[in-house]
Amino acid sequence: MITKKKQQNSVKSLFILVSIWVVGALCDRLWFWLDHSFLDWDQADYLNGVMNYWRALQTPQWFNGEWWRSFWLLSSKIPPLTYIATTPLFNFLGISHDSATLFLLLCSAILLISVYGLGVKLFNPSVGLWAAVLCQLLPGLYHYRLDFLLDYPLTAFVTLNFYLLTLWKLTEDNYMRTVNPPYSLLRSWSWAALFGISLGLALLLKQTTVMFLFLPIFWLLVDNIKRQRWQKISQLMAALCLSIFVCGFWYRTNWLLILTSGKRATVDSAIAEGEPALHTIEAWTYYGKILPYILSWHLLLVPIVGFLIYLIKKPQLLKKINLNSNWRWIAIFLLGGYLLSSLNMNKDARYILPLLPVLSLVLAAGLLSWTGRWKSYIRWGTIGLALLLMLLNIFPLPGGGVTKILSPRTQHYPYMGQKWQHEKVVQEIINTSPYLTSTLGVLPSTSEINQHNFSFYGGKSNYQVYGRQVGVREHEVEQDGRSLNWFITKTGEQGSIPSSQKAIVNLVEQGGDFKLQNSWHLPDDSTLKLYHRKQASVEVKPISESIDKVRLDSVTLPEKTPP
Repeated sequence: MITKKKQQNSVKSLFILVSIWVVGALCDRLWFWLDHSFLDWDQADYLNGVMNYWRALQTPQWFNGEWWRSFWLLSSKIPPLTYIATTPLFNFLGISHDSATLFLLLCSAILLISVYGLGVKLFNPSVGLWAAVLCQLLPGLYHYRLDFLLDYPLTAFVTLNFYLLTLWKLTEDNYMRTVNPPYSLLRSWSWAALFGISLGLALLLKQTTVMFLFLPIFWLLVDNIKRQRWQKISQLMAALCLSIFVCGFWYRTNWLLILTSGKRATVDSAIAEGEPALHTIEAWTYYGKILPYILSWHLLLVPIVGFLIYLIKKPQLLKKINLNSNWRWIAIFLLGGYLLSSLNMNKDARYILPLLPVLSLVLAAGLLSWTGRWKSYIRWGTIGLALLLMLLNIFPLPGGGVTKILSPRTQHYPYMGQKWQHEKVVQEIINTSPYLTSTLGVLPSTSEINQHNFSFYGGKSNYQVYGRQVGVREHEVEQDGRSLNWFITKTGEQGSIPSSQKAIVNLVEQGGDFKLQNSWHLPDDSTLKLYHRKQASVEVKPISESIDKVRLDSVTLPEKTPP
């Protein structure tokens, strides 16, 4: 009877969990359907990565070592799991931004299952379901699941890893009390193996996985050494070795570039953006200060007040919480992730997203701490307000001013204005040089107009156009001007550009070697200009007669060439 009731409750919980996912998916897909914005630097760069792997997987050579080496080299700095996992969507749905973002729905499913599982194992099913609802409504999560970036998938995979590590930990803790030790031992090894595979996949997604899982793993290792649980230590070490096997091929191939690019991506970027130095208080309180914005004020305060009132009514529970290993386990994850993320000089709200699902467990427990006849009104009122704020933050609905008070700085509306002209530029180049693969020198560097999004749209057109930022060094301006046949300039805002950019713009627009091929009016009231070399360095023309073999008719050399 008890087993049947548990099965019914499990089916009910599964139905609720699927419903939570479906509602979130419908909101997300409506947002993408309304949105036809440009691709900024990062999103376009990641989509180019997907296209590179999609192209390579059209003609795989599974048993060729050189093919595998070139496969891993396609993404030499950024781990390629997101790229590889998204390629099937391009196969079935075509190459587009909307197709790629469907991968985020899979990440949402992984996230909800993992956070629900954590709630069940560490608290009870009610906490798991409420935490899953909160994961759909936290501003920090719904804001970034609308962007094709690595941070939301990382959040899902870190939460999955913490869930599997928790299952392994709890299995080990119950090992000595089980009535069937061999079965428990097999289950423990199984969870360890799954954790090892999942950790390897997470490291193939983003290196910062280590920041969130290092302290929990280290704590378990030290704790088991202190207790002389050598079998448990061997399981954990085997899991770590398995994770290295999963991700090691990519890291072994690209380790040098990873090390050399790490400083530029963290230290140099932090200095350029004016991030606080590590020896200052601001560096260690940065994420604490922005926490109310990525959680929203009412989702932070209502659970805290619920906890406090509950503890005032039952102060003896405070001692139980202090002794409860589950609360300690959550604190280890949150504290380790916060400190190591703060140690990273380059700071942004999206870099601590993996903390939010576990934090949602704490918030859910706080909401469920409310007692008395008003408890249901408080809980559902809090969730209802969170849902309203989410809709006001992601859709341009009346009443958006309320978000400035309760959920500020997280608005993320779909762009429904005039389309940008990337595809028209690419098509103009292809129409002019249909038999060539062209490189387009992109002189502005704004979120709307940059080399990455032109490469993406060029890739969609059979890889006939590639964008490239040129003229970044003063002494190379003349060589860059001679090396390409196509350039893009624009009026107005130029974005993040070097001082030498003006020189190469003048060379293209006024040097006499280029003609204005076409121009387009942009939504920001600027003008986009496409320049083509008057005398192209290479021309390919069709011939009227058909020939069986290629023959060389003549070679004409100039008297001199530029240096």
